[in-house]
Amino acid sequence: MTVVTPRVARSRKAVLALFVTACVVVFGAAVYGVLYALPGLLEELRLLWEESPLWEES
Repeated sequence: MTVVTPRVARSRKAVLALFVTACVVVFGAAVYGVLYALPGLLEELRLLWEESPLWEES
């Protein structure tokens, strides 16, 4: 059985805290990017839908 000293336990907690913080930052940036790009993307899709020759009657 491995003995975990208090110093190692604190180090593991610090690494876990940094990992969780990094994940929150990355996922937060991804959500922000999606929300920031969504209006422009929806507008482009709407324009593409309106100008598509597939929907025009011949």
